[in-house]
Amino acid sequence: MFVIQKDKKIIITKGDTASIFVQVVDLDNKEYEIKPDDVITFTVRKSANSEASISKTATSDHYIILEPTDTKDLKTGLYVYDVQLKIGGSDDAIYTIVPQSFFEIRNEVTR
Repeated sequence: MFVIQKDKKIIITKGDTASIFVQVVDLDNKEYEIKPDDVITFTVRKSANSEASISKTATSDHYIILEPTDTKDLKTGLYVYDVQLKIGGSDDAIYTIVPQSFFEIRNEVTR
C-alpha cells in the first residue's frame, strides 16, 4: 500500500515499492520546468533533527522511487519527510518544495 493524503502525509506498507512524481508549481500555480541539472531530494527522518532514515534523489524523469529495501529494515511508526529542490544543483538556490510532513510505515501481513 502506498498513499499520499491531502495533508501530504505518506503512508506505505513496510517493504513495498512506491513511485512519487515530482511537479513544482509556484504560488500562482505556474509550473516550474525542472532542468536537467536541478536536484530534487526526498528525505525521511524519525524526527526533524535525527539522522536520515531514507534519502533519495529524483530520477531524470522527476520520480522519487522507494524500493522495498528502503523501508524493510525500518521500524513501523511515524516519521517526517520533506522534498528539496536545488536549482542547478547549487547550494546557493535551495527551495523546500514539500515542507515537513508525516511519513508512516505500517506493518505488512503478506511476506
